[in-house]
Amino acid sequence: MISSMDTNEANNMQSDLVKIQDEEEAINSNLENLLSKQSILDSKMNAICYFLGALNTVSTDSKKLSSQISHTSDLAESVSAKVRSVDMARSRASECQKRVHDLIDLQLCSQGVLNAIEEEDYEKGSALIGRFLSIDQNVLRRTAGDVGSNGSVTSVSDAVHTLEKATEKMRKLVVIRFDEAVNKDDLASVERFLKLFPLLGMHQDGIEKFGKYICMKLAVKCEKELRSSLDIAKAENRLSVAFADTLTTLLENFARVIEVNKPIIETYYGSGYLIILATLLQNECDLEVKNVILEFNKNRRIADLIQQINEYNRSMGGNMPSLIQFQKQSLNTDKPQPKDLDALILELTIMHSRVELYFRFLKRKVKSDIEASDKDANEKEQQIQRLSTILNNSDLSRKMQEILSTYLLFERHFMEESVYKAIILDTFEVGQQCSSMVDDVFYILRKCIRRSLTTQSVNGLCAVINNTASCLCNFISALKIPLKNGYPSGYTDLAYSAIQSAVQHGKLQSSDSEKARSNFINRLNNADMSTEFLETLWETVEQDIKNTFPSLSVTEQRIVDSCIAELRNVRDTLKACVNFGMTQLRSSAIKPRLNPWIDQFFNYSHILSEEELADYEAGETFIQTLIVQLDAFLSQFKNVLTPRNFDAFVSILTSDTTSRLERAIKKSSFNRLGGLILDQQIRALSSYLTGVTSWSVRDKMTRLTQIATILNLEKVEELSDYWGPDNENESPSWRLTPQEVRTLLALRIDFRIDDIKRIKL
Repeated sequence: MISSMDTNEANNMQSDLVKIQDEEEAINSNLENLLSKQSILDSKMNAICYFLGALNTVSTDSKKLSSQISHTSDLAESVSAKVRSVDMARSRASECQKRVHDLIDLQLCSQGVLNAIEEEDYEKGSALIGRFLSIDQNVLRRTAGDVGSNGSVTSVSDAVHTLEKATEKMRKLVVIRFDEAVNKDDLASVERFLKLFPLLGMHQDGIEKFGKYICMKLAVKCEKELRSSLDIAKAENRLSVAFADTLTTLLENFARVIEVNKPIIETYYGSGYLIILATLLQNECDLEVKNVILEFNKNRRIADLIQQINEYNRSMGGNMPSLIQFQKQSLNTDKPQPKDLDALILELTIMHSRVELYFRFLKRKVKSDIEASDKDANEKEQQIQRLSTILNNSDLSRKMQEILSTYLLFERHFMEESVYKAIILDTFEVGQQCSSMVDDVFYILRKCIRRSLTTQSVNGLCAVINNTASCLCNFISALKIPLKNGYPSGYTDLAYSAIQSAVQHGKLQSSDSEKARSNFINRLNNADMSTEFLETLWETVEQDIKNTFPSLSVTEQRIVDSCIAELRNVRDTLKACVNFGMTQLRSSAIKPRLNPWIDQFFNYSHILSEEELADYEAGETFIQTLIVQLDAFLSQFKNVLTPRNFDAFVSILTSDTTSRLERAIKKSSFNRLGGLILDQQIRALSSYLTGVTSWSVRDKMTRLTQIATILNLEKVEELSDYWGPDNENESPSWRLTPQEVRTLLALRIDFRIDDIKRIKL
């Protein structure tokens, strides 16, 4: 047992020894690591010892600098205190000096103002009072208190009391003398006393009295001009715009007052007071314009015309009448005629535009005066808003709204009646592609829109543009009537059958079908030309709007763009009308002729020997006959259709020809020589159709050209050279699907079906 215990102890001691050895190795390793850094640590310690002396020097210099800064700060504080003391003394001396000057001025004013009043030297007296009023009253009270402490308050108080009484007396005298000058109509005296009001602190009173005097003068002048307006207009051959000229003269008189007196008011009253004069003038302007408008309505019978138009519109159901309704009411003599309204509409536009120009002038002048004043920004903005409110709520503004409303009613009636008459009185001259109504209608519409621009009203312009779009919709309806009846081609289409049935029963003359064809072509050309005219119209209108209204607001620009968009929608409707006419022409004229011509393809064999090929080329070929037939057919329409319509007609003819010919090819069989002939025929047809029109028809010939290429191959394997080796399914340049290609290759009797199936497409 003792031996086992010894063994355990020996094992424990052995493990402890191993741990101690490990710890010893770790300590030795750490010591070696530290000793390896000894040189680095020594160099750093040497550097620290080196800089330690320099740090002592820096510390010493820093203490010296801190001491100097503290001394300088104390010195600056001492100097600034002395400066503040001197500045306070200077300000007190200046205040004292000002108070001394005020006292001197007070004494001089109190002594001189009474003498000036007795001598009726109002300029001198007003100047002295103005000097007294310019002195701060609070300063006077403090001065009186300071002087009173020395026992001399009586002289200062007496002087102030004397000047206050003199001020009140001078104000009454200036008002009395100004009223006397007004009663005598003495302009020189009026201007003399006008300059004294601001010296007496009566800025608003002076401008109000002056404004009332001017309004009185303007009222007399406007009354004379209104009485003599018709006589003057008759003498100058301007009777049709007599009241517009009268209103223009009236507004010019008021504008001239603002223009002439603005510098005077700014000189003697300062900026910011012109709005008072403008308000007074606007009130008088409202009265004078009201008289002109009343006389205008009475002389021009505006109320009767409005009643007639409203009754006529009610008889039409309240909406824009259709062409049939207009034809039924064309003999109605109670409605105003367009030629009678034309001059009246012009006068209304002139009147409205003159007021708009006057408002702009007034706003510009008063706004510049307000902005030049020394008021704060908020007060300036309030005064500008006040001016806008005054003008918007004025009787003149309301009268112009009535005039604009009357103008829009008359303009709409004029436009509708004129457009309908242009349609009814439509004439067609031999050799012309379009009838007269296209030029007439768009001349009327352009005239109305340009006339609306002269009103200087965005709302009026937009209303007229909307009326234009509505009139064009009825114009399009008139164009569609012959198009819906179809084109009498002489073939068994429904429209032509109806005409032929009528001819057989004696209901129509044999020339009526020719007239129907001519009418159809004419309306189709009218629709195409109207599209071009409408595009030109809105481009011109957009440019005119930019020139007339260079600075539209965001809201106004959005409204204008919306109205122009209505014209674009009408353009789309016109294009749809042209497309409808082309569809009718296609079903009536193209298909009945084209199908028999293409069916002649089946009369020719495309499985040829060398001898048959020579015989075929020596005779009249299918394609030669087809081209002759197409050329004769197209020549009938080339000179009667507009260029764009003719190009569209050729495009439709090309589409139908290629489609019909493609179906015929797929029903035939070919050998190598037959494919060669087909390729030559397709090339000849493509060359002919390309030369006929200014549009490119090669795109419509692409499928047919590719079909001819496939049928002209010598071997099936050659297709890979055309199809494109990089495409697994279908080459983007090919219009034929892989299945169609295999079907076409099967038309070649000399191609094996197995070879066709093996080809990769």
